[in-house]
Formats: sequence, C-alpha cells, structure tokens
Amino acid sequence: MYEKRQGLAVWFRSVKNVRQLRTYGHVQYVSKKMKYAILYCNEREAKHLSERIEHLSFVTGVEWSKRPQLNMDFNKGSSASKSSQTKAENIHV
Repeated sequence: MYEKRQGLAVWFRSVKNVRQLRTYGHVQYVSKKMKYAILYCNEREAKHLSERIEHLSFVTGVEWSKRPQLNMDFNKGSSASKSSQTKAENIHV
C-alpha cells in the first residue's frame, strides 16, 4: 500500500547547493542558519542514498532519523489507568 519512509538529516557547508538534494528524495525542511536539511526517502533505498549523499562535496554528514526504532503505541495499559484514577481520587479528598 504505502512505502515506508526514512528521514535523513543532511549537514552541509553552504545553502547554495541544497537544490541538488531534491534528486535523492523529498526535502522537507532546510535550516539556513544551522546548515542542515531534512530529507525523506524510501526505507529500502535509504542506505544506498545516504552513502551517495555523503560523497557529495558540499555535505559534511548524514544522520538517520530514530523514529522507526521508537515505540509509537501510546495506548495506556489497564494498570496505568488504575493508578491515575487512584491519584485523582486522592487529590479530591
């Protein structure tokens, strides 16, 4: 259905060459002051693209986003909801 995406933070020397990054993926954000760009690409191509991007003359480094490794399940368990209810009851006393 949808292709999984990987975020890459690309650090560079000058903002002048950032337009070249568009050929490697979707450039989401560019910080002119801190000289980095957030780029999204397909997860299965991310390793190959990050190696190619690192070899560009104006790039100083490439970092991978940590979001795929994070647990994005924010549902509260039954034990967590019970403890919060008891705390709320103690406050109202």
